[in-house]
Amino acid sequence: MEYRPITDVDELVKVAKQAYTLRAVEREAVGPWVRDVIERGAEPYGVYDGGRLLSAYVLYDYRIRFRSSVVAMGGIGLVCSALAARGRGAVRLLLERSLETMRDRGHQVSVLSPFDRSFYRKYGWEQFCRYQRLELPPGQLLVPAAETAYEVEELESPDAASRDFYNRMALSQYNLAQRGDAEWVGRTELRPWHEDTAARGVVKISRGGKVVGLIGHAVWREPKGDETITVDPFLFADEGAKRELLRFLGRLSHQIKTVRFDIPEDLELWPYITDCASSRKVVDSFMVRAVSLISLDGLCLESPDVEVIVDVTDDQAPWNHGVWSLRVRGGTLQVESGGRPELRSGIGALSSVLSGFTTVGTMVAAGRMEALPAYRGQDLPRVTTFLADYF
Repeated sequence: MEYRPITDVDELVKVAKQAYTLRAVEREAVGPWVRDVIERGAEPYGVYDGGRLLSAYVLYDYRIRFRSSVVAMGGIGLVCSALAARGRGAVRLLLERSLETMRDRGHQVSVLSPFDRSFYRKYGWEQFCRYQRLELPPGQLLVPAAETAYEVEELESPDAASRDFYNRMALSQYNLAQRGDAEWVGRTELRPWHEDTAARGVVKISRGGKVVGLIGHAVWREPKGDETITVDPFLFADEGAKRELLRFLGRLSHQIKTVRFDIPEDLELWPYITDCASSRKVVDSFMVRAVSLISLDGLCLESPDVEVIVDVTDDQAPWNHGVWSLRVRGGTLQVESGGRPELRSGIGALSSVLSGFTTVGTMVAAGRMEALPAYRGQDLPRVTTFLADYF
């Protein structure tokens, strides 16, 4: 079997249609969707047996906030395999070689949205983030008018000021990705496969001519006929801007039955809601993996000075396999090879800790990391992790 870039998109479309259980209208949309993401910069790779494509994926290039730095991230999407290729190791080879591709591209971490978490854990990806989904009638958002004057503008796609505001906020909040033209096109333009969607776009809130709030939205119709607006992202510079965004959504009560927020776990909206939300649930989303531990040297993170030495197992990326000293000094991570091991860990558990989603203590208690005799309880602090982009 041979791993290489896919040059015939029709081959990828055929395998993707075989791999996923799709409705007729969805099958028709696969081809246009795959061509669209490739036109916007995603790269398709596959494993071949002779001239036959056995398995495939699409690689996205992102820059995301990771701890307090912006790092290069490889997004893995559309992992699929031909039915006749199941059990032959084509997907295993695909994922192993994807790590080499991402390392060559300079990606420091990789993120994917799993169809099966246990499957991807075998290859070193681990839980990265979750979000809360709130659904409620817009009429329950009763927020008093502010004394300050705000300008509210609905846009089919963000203007230059909105894009600048988003990217500045993305440098300081959660794990948001930097967005350029390709990312905004994918988030705002209507495509043929958005069959139930009536509109997509953004709403910007300005004060004194300066953008202070931004939401992305999609208006779509539920199967039973009710109109819903999904809000993601939900960004604001201060309390006043947050209130004005909520006031805008509350005024939709005559047109929209449900507002759906997909927001970080620590963003509290209940004080602004007159009754209990119709639905609130916590959703596990992306998984993360360190592509190259040494590339994380210099990562900025808010932590007291600490050092932990980990004997790392990584069967898919041998350049990560071995003993590593992870030392935080003055808010900067120093990564060096060697030392007396204090912990033993697979790359997945360590990646989740490095992301801030979990802690060493949690992983040790769960048996996902092994505390060795030299371990003295040192740890890295948790942070709220949240990635709004999808692939």
